[in-house]
Formats: sequence, structure tokens, C-alpha cells
Amino acid sequence: MSDAVAGLVGGVVGGSLGVLGTTVSAYYGPRRLEQWRQDRHDQPRKLLLRRMLEDNRFRNGRSLERLMIVTGTEPEECRRLLIQIGARGILFRGGKEGWALIERKPLAGDYSSDASPDA
Repeated sequence: MSDAVAGLVGGVVGGSLGVLGTTVSAYYGPRRLEQWRQDRHDQPRKLLLRRMLEDNRFRNGRSLERLMIVTGTEPEECRRLLIQIGARGILFRGGKEGWALIERKPLAGDYSSDASPDA
């Protein structure tokens, strides 16, 4: 009787671990792979955006259009990357959207810029 109980318990435990292992590997494996691919795709763009916003010739910020063209991104993707590198949105004269690093234009200040957007 104890051999039968041990076999039954072993079967239940082994089956449960198999289901759990399959679930974890089927869900978390592809998810981690996708995150790794996204990070690898985003990193060069983040570096380029940071270099553009650190350029001393454009201390008042850069226009979203210019940042999108240089990085080859769509508006929402560009905004997502800008937020991730520590930038914030600003409004240029005429209502044009721009972005600047928070360290250069702290949030405690005005949310607009009297400067013209970059060319």
C-alpha cells in the first residue's frame, strides 16, 4: 500500500512540476527575449537622443520633429524614449512641441520656452 501511495504522490508532484515548468518557460522565456530585443533596439536611439539634447548649441531644447527624423522613430516611440532618458516636454514659441533634459530645464521652472525651435 505504501508503494502505491508513494507512486501516486510522485506522479502528482512530478506532473504538477511539469505543468509549472512548461507555463514558466512558455510565458517568461519569450517575454524576456522580447524585452532583450527591445532594449537592444532602443539603446542606440537613446544614446543619440541624449547626445542631441546635451549639445550646447541647443540649450533651450530640440523640436520633436527633429528628434524623430534623426532617430527614425514615430512620435509615440520617440516620446517614450525621451522620457526614459530623463527628458521632458516643453513648448516653443508658436506652440511647437520640444524636448529638453530635465537637468537643463528643471521641472520647477516654466513649462515653455521663449526660444525658437531648432532648425
